Amino acid sequence: MKKSVGLRTEILVTLTFLLVAALLLGGMLMLRLTEQRLLAERLRHLDETAHLVAGALSDQQQAEESSSSSPAHQQLLGKLSESAYCSGWWLYDQDLNVLQSFSHVGQQPFSIARRQQVKLTGAMEMRVNFPALLNLFSSTSAGVQMALPLYADQRFIGLLEIHFSLDDIRVQLLDALQILLIYVALYGLVLIAAGYYLLQRNIIKPAKLLLRATQDVGRGDLNTRLPIAGPTELAQLATAYNDMVTALNKSQAQTRIHIDELKNTNRQLQQARDELIRSEKMASVGQLAAGLAHELGNPLAALIGYLELLKTRLNMADKDVAQRCLVETQRIDYLVRELLNFSRPADKNSIDEVDCIAELRVCRELLARQGTFKQVSVADQLPGVSAMVLINRQKLHQVYINLLINAVHACELKGAIELTAGCEQDNVWLQIKDDGCGIAVGDLTQIFDPFYTTKAPGEGTGLGLTICHRIIDEAGGHLQVDSCPGQGSVFRLVLPLALNRE
Repeated sequence: MKKSVGLRTEILVTLTFLLVAALLLGGMLMLRLTEQRLLAERLRHLDETAHLVAGALSDQQQAEESSSSSPAHQQLLGKLSESAYCSGWWLYDQDLNVLQSFSHVGQQPFSIARRQQVKLTGAMEMRVNFPALLNLFSSTSAGVQMALPLYADQRFIGLLEIHFSLDDIRVQLLDALQILLIYVALYGLVLIAAGYYLLQRNIIKPAKLLLRATQDVGRGDLNTRLPIAGPTELAQLATAYNDMVTALNKSQAQTRIHIDELKNTNRQLQQARDELIRSEKMASVGQLAAGLAHELGNPLAALIGYLELLKTRLNMADKDVAQRCLVETQRIDYLVRELLNFSRPADKNSIDEVDCIAELRVCRELLARQGTFKQVSVADQLPGVSAMVLINRQKLHQVYINLLINAVHACELKGAIELTAGCEQDNVWLQIKDDGCGIAVGDLTQIFDPFYTTKAPGEGTGLGLTICHRIIDEAGGHLQVDSCPGQGSVFRLVLPLALNRE
């Protein structure tokens, strides 16, 4: 996998390349213009010099070849040899034979053909040898070669060939190139440093902030905000990011609200389903109980009467057996009466307006006088306020007594029971809490089902909590339980206040 390059490195390399390219291009262009200007100026100067020398020689040249060696000629050509720019000269007669010459090592005159061409045309021949700008380091010498015809009285009398060196211009350009490279390096470093600073402040830093903020969003943190500063595009990007995070926050909050609403709705649906199932069970059990009570009531009453009559006619040994039969029959009679109570619908005319908190105290005192709480401590934390509800007083007592006795049995005749109550909104709630054995998790969903009991056979009918639940439900309230095995249970009754039901 190809390793990616950071934004800072990529931009810095690009910026360096562009700056160096721009500076070098500008510098080379300036060098090229300087070269052309210097070369043109030098060629103009050399052309004037060559014409001056040729004119002077033409004026002094006589018809005889011997006169070309006059002191004036020698003096003029000697000054030409001493020139710093002259690298050689050749003086030819009218037949293009060399009369005099001077040259440095390596200098070669024009060919005979080219000299003949100058003689025939009568025009100056110039050849410039100057390496290109990009070939400044070439070993080829720079120079200019000139061949000028000499005339006297419009008659060709000879030819003067002069070679001039242009190496000093090359040296100047080399020096300028060195200065240019130093300038490019120094000025480029300054520009790169300034560009790097601006890049770091205006692009890299905002980009890193955006990266960290985006990573925070990926981790679920939507509280990070970017400063709106810098170039317009980055400021717009920061604004767009902040708007996005704000929108995500709102969306997340709405999503949480919807989830909570769905959970609450699901919980309510679950409760409603459980209540419906429980109501259907109770209705079925009620119909069954009514039928059984009707069918068993009369025969059971007759059986109890016959057993009582039989007891009076038996001896002592048989009377004990009859008494045992009578006790078991009375247990059946108690169960039938419980079934009748369960199946009997609520009588609206028997509903009372009672203080449910005060009635709980009454039931607590009733059981205390009967010795139910001998080894169990009862902490009365009930508030001293009235909470009026619409419910049959005796049935409310039945609920309280049943729950209190169950709490005592859960404590196994030792432990503590706490009674609390309070009002919230339009309802009143009462709690009976014990620190007994608690209820197993698997039993919590079934404790209100008819005939379901965790007590030993013969110790309970399994209808107590079912009847309590039905009584509270008929009063418009609900009965809840929360328990942890080994830590106790809390039964909570919630009833609507009487003022809110009228």
